[in-house]
Amino acid sequence: MKGTENAYEGENRSLHMKERIGYGVGDFANNMMYTPVNSFFTYFLTNVAGLGAGVVGTILLVSRLLDGVSDLIVGSLMEKIHSKHGKARPWLLWWCIPFAVSLVLMFTAPDFGTTGKIIYAFLTYNLAVTVVYTAINLPFGSLAALMTKNQTERGYLNISKMVFAFGGGMVVNAATLPLVKYFGNDSSAWQKTFLIYGVVAIIFFLIVFFTTKEAVTEEAKKAGSEEKVNIPQALKSLIKNKYWMILLAIFFLNSVVNAFIGVNVYYAQYIMNDDSLVGNLSIFQNIASFAAFAICTGIIRKIGKQKIAISGVAISFIGYAMVLLNPTSYAVLYIAAIIKGVGNAALSGVMYGMLADTVEYNDWKSGIRAEGLVFSANSIGQKIGSGIGSAVLGWVLAAFGFVSSSAAQPASAISGIRVIFLYVPLVVFAIMFIILLFYKLDKEYGHIVEDLEKRAKRA
Repeated sequence: MKGTENAYEGENRSLHMKERIGYGVGDFANNMMYTPVNSFFTYFLTNVAGLGAGVVGTILLVSRLLDGVSDLIVGSLMEKIHSKHGKARPWLLWWCIPFAVSLVLMFTAPDFGTTGKIIYAFLTYNLAVTVVYTAINLPFGSLAALMTKNQTERGYLNISKMVFAFGGGMVVNAATLPLVKYFGNDSSAWQKTFLIYGVVAIIFFLIVFFTTKEAVTEEAKKAGSEEKVNIPQALKSLIKNKYWMILLAIFFLNSVVNAFIGVNVYYAQYIMNDDSLVGNLSIFQNIASFAAFAICTGIIRKIGKQKIAISGVAISFIGYAMVLLNPTSYAVLYIAAIIKGVGNAALSGVMYGMLADTVEYNDWKSGIRAEGLVFSANSIGQKIGSGIGSAVLGWVLAAFGFVSSSAAQPASAISGIRVIFLYVPLVVFAIMFIILLFYKLDKEYGHIVEDLEKRAKRA
């Protein structure tokens, strides 16, 4: 009895700023791979490696479907493989160096001939994203739920995570093409650029490892309440967890939109004739996101995560729709980027915290607490959504007649770039808005935690 009560005190503790920041920098590291895959990998394969856009789309789709399976495998292993450092933190230590190595290999274009290049792209992409990124990102994502059960603290952890995520994304989008140009604007220049990103990632993952603590895991051991999870039963419980399913859909659709960001480099080069536009739009959008995160931190407790998420989706829709007023106006593009940044920050600032809350809902509803599998919603949704988005990008470009490695494109290809840049995201955000209307866990969470505490004290 006493041990259980103390466990809840430890699990609900307030976190030090060092822990919040230490956790957040992990998503700066993640974005050394996640952002390049969305923003530059399709461009790299078509314009540096010289592969056809349709082939690239197929590579990415098949790979992402495999990637969804890897998330379930890693989530299951997290429930089985524990170390003295906890359930999630050890994975950051084990996989940070493979993360850097696989990142460089993915952005390498050896002269193996067309077939050899296709095979190489498929293998290195799956090594980096399907295996390594999954093995480090899924445990990192679940770490928030293992640090505390305090809903407000989870909100702060999510804000910290997303601030650094947007920071990492901004750095990659703004620095990649200038660095490639600085190193010689050839294939080896891409390798050198991503070697730098890989070293940065290693340093930041180690910071996460040494500054965070799995209080929930440790207190469960002390209280004798740590249980081995039955994986098949846990998977069944997640399928019946309506809020987990809603967030799976949101992560999927949000990643589809993020994958379409890859069209920005084509839009900048072939429509605006200004390669610097990619980095500039990213800077405007991310500065707006940083400001919006500060606002989100102050209002999470007052209005709840669901309302913030819905507002974020609506604001993002407005930002994308605004570009239709004048698609080639720099003023419109920059203002729209600011609006998109605010909307993206509002949604991203709460969605991981919303997912963490479904851990308690699942425990309350089915008696199964499986952080690793719960957070596979994030990873599965991101991977498959990103894969489909990247595949659609490649297929639409191919269907409209895009010519790989060409400085000029036919009018049909320009039309394809416009379709993806201007219209497709609007449809996705409209669907997300409708889905989020059914998320009601904010109102139920307090009662759920109280009931779980009563059950634990009776046990």
